[in-house]
Order: sequence, then C-alpha cells, then structure tokens
Amino acid sequence: MQNPIKLTLPPLDENCYILFDGEKNAVIIDPGSHPEIIERELEKQELTPKIILLTHGHFDHISGAAYLKKKYGAKVYINENDECMLSDRAKSGALIAPFFDYISVECDGHLKEGDIIKQGDLEIKVLETPGHSKGSVCFICGDAIFAGDTLFKGSVGRTDLYLGNYRELENSLKKLTSLPGDYYLYCGHGEDSTLNEERMFNPYIMR
Repeated sequence: MQNPIKLTLPPLDENCYILFDGEKNAVIIDPGSHPEIIERELEKQELTPKIILLTHGHFDHISGAAYLKKKYGAKVYINENDECMLSDRAKSGALIAPFFDYISVECDGHLKEGDIIKQGDLEIKVLETPGHSKGSVCFICGDAIFAGDTLFKGSVGRTDLYLGNYRELENSLKKLTSLPGDYYLYCGHGEDSTLNEERMFNPYIMR
C-alpha cells in the first residue's frame, strides 16, 4: 500500500484518509465533512473513489459521504450496529454540535469481523472494535491500522455517546494490542502513531 493521503477536515479536525490502487481507484475512509476538500484532492491526484468505508457512525465521520456517493457512485459501508446513525441526528451525536452540518447517507452494505474489502491491489481487513460506539471497526491494510476513534495517540475515544461502552472499549484495546508485530496507526483525530508506541506509552493501555 502506498502512503495514505490524510486530510484533516474542519470544524472538528477529523482525519479522513484516501487509499488508492495502481489504477488510481480510491477507497475513502471517514469522509466526515467538507466533501469539497476531498473532491479537490481527488481531482488533484486524478483519483476515482469507488468505496467509502466508515469506522463508525458519528456525525463528524460520515457527513461528507452523501455528496461523494452521489457524485461518484461510490458504495458506502459501515458495521450494522452503527447503521442507524446514518439517518438519526441524535444517535449520531450531532446534537452536541449544532453548528455542524449533519448530512445523512444510506449505506450499501455492512462490515463485519474478518471481512476483506478488495479494490485493485488493495486488501483491507475489518476488525470489530466496539466501545466508542457499538459498531466501531478498525481497518487493517498492509502494515497500517486505520483506528477511527477507538485509539488515539496517547488516548482513546470517548464512550459517553449512544451505545458507547467503556468495558467493550477496554476489550477492543486488548484486541488491538494483541495483534502480532507493529503497525502504523492512523487515527480519527490527532497525530499518527504506531501500535508499539501506544503499547509502551498510552496510559489507557498500560493499566
């Protein structure tokens, strides 16, 4: 896998990632807002999005998906437990940010543990990591983990929104840190990290 394109989108500094295959077909992970920014990057890189993958259903990770789906015909996928958030402002958490332009979207399919999403020479494995939300997942592609809001550099995702559960998050963190070897860690907010760095220094994992 080539290095992903990382776009940090306003107003909540959510990280959207673009992966692409050798034919310049793209997979977009978490297009949270301002899809025109994503569109400009796609045009700049001459990429065509085919798939939109959502790590979870919170408003700041999904609200650009409807525009990109309509413009490019890209298919949208999410874990079944978070599908309800795609059309429910309250369950998506958008009520805590009335300034945010929440835009609903319909999904085209569900993601579950062990699924392999293929796009050209890209292979993306789904790892279910509930806790931040019931349907949170991480995506593994090569030596990279796209962690959504499950795991941050030095921190973890909140669990006080709809169907969040701290005990489930603890189990998901154990699942991630039990993976063999090291991975680059691309988070839903904030800086990149590595799995080894979080194993060593993240206080939520060191407990």
